[in-house]
Amino acid sequence: MLKLSAENIPQVVIFEGDQTKEKANALKHLAAEILFEHRRETTDTKPFISKLVAENQHPDLIEFVTETVAIGSEKDPLPGTVRHLMRRVLPYAPWKANARVVLFQNAQGINNEAETALLKTLEEPPENNYFFMSVQTAEAMRETVRSRSMITRSVEKHLVPEGMRDPWMRFYYLMNAHDFFVDYPEAAERIVQETKEAFDTMAFSTSDFAGLERILFTLPRQLFEKEMIAVQNRAFHFALLPVWAALRDRATQGMVAPLAPIVLNHITPLEATRAAERIQTYLRNLSYRVFGTRALTPSIVFYAFFSRFFPLWSKRSEGAG
Repeated sequence: MLKLSAENIPQVVIFEGDQTKEKANALKHLAAEILFEHRRETTDTKPFISKLVAENQHPDLIEFVTETVAIGSEKDPLPGTVRHLMRRVLPYAPWKANARVVLFQNAQGINNEAETALLKTLEEPPENNYFFMSVQTAEAMRETVRSRSMITRSVEKHLVPEGMRDPWMRFYYLMNAHDFFVDYPEAAERIVQETKEAFDTMAFSTSDFAGLERILFTLPRQLFEKEMIAVQNRAFHFALLPVWAALRDRATQGMVAPLAPIVLNHITPLEATRAAERIQTYLRNLSYRVFGTRALTPSIVFYAFFSRFFPLWSKRSEGAG
């Protein structure tokens, strides 16, 4: 699950999940990260910004906490209404930061008229203005709002250790693969390094056969050939993670936040879904080492999978570069 941060957060996000105090605090923590990253005064420390946010004293965090959110009067809208936000807040620059966060803690309570008024703003949000909507389920929002938003359930505060900047290491941590680095540090580093190098030269065509074969199977098999089958299977699974996640990102593009450290735009979302399903079947067969009712070696299981997977990989979508 993706950890959203000040570095990768889209401007309009719907956060699904139980409406708990922990979720509300996590969203305010995310807002504090954004306001810290965009602070005007470099002397403002992170604890200072977090304290302002926690105490509702930061002028660039606009938080709606009531159960319902009204549009407000046409003539003189009150604070806490959508018209006040749009007329008295958004047209002006943020005060203490170079960004602003608008947080609806109970977005399902935005009434229909207010929701309609927000649509244009959500479609073309002002630069460095972030709109977070917390709901039990995204279905509580209109489809027109959902289509303008990224939908996620990822609001965990400490999912990734602070300071972990490398996108590949963050990815493996988010995929709960960091234990593999602890257990097999040298082998894990070797797989990651060769995977990075391989994707730097991928043509996303039939010429990728040998490169994919090596990073997905040949290399982990060589590194773990003296280990038990269960350990080898962990290595094969570890090697597949970036490709599987990239396919998932492509299949759900525009619906959920991307996760993988690589991007696979050469394949259509439909083909990406099919390829990801091939991987899931392969990993299941690898665990059982069967194909139908026949007991098989890891090599046979892999090539049975690869013969079905690679045609999808090398089938370029129309207009792909």
